[in-house]
Amino acid sequence: ELAVLLTLLGAARAFSSCHSLDLEAARRKRIEAVRGQILSKLRLTTPPSDPPPGSTFPIPEEIRALYNSTQELLQQRARSLPHEDPQEYYAKELHRIPMEPPGEG
Repeated sequence: ELAVLLTLLGAARAFSSCHSLDLEAARRKRIEAVRGQILSKLRLTTPPSDPPPGSTFPIPEEIRALYNSTQELLQQRARSLPHEDPQEYYAKELHRIPMEPPGEG
């Protein structure tokens, strides 16, 4: 009986149209699609080569000065803004709007 059952089960699997989903293959395919989209947005055909480990690019002084001045400005703004009281977030007044009973419109 067991042999017949296993034979029937094998035959039933042969007729099945459902295939197991390979999640890893789907993940790799999605990563490749996103990589292609990024390269397309950058108008590149291949990814740029990585710089050697430990190498750094010098930052121009103008960019460094702009960054530092922006950071200083943001810190000044943060200090000058008054600290918000959490109670200010909630409504102070309650307004009641009388509604007409249904059918008297």
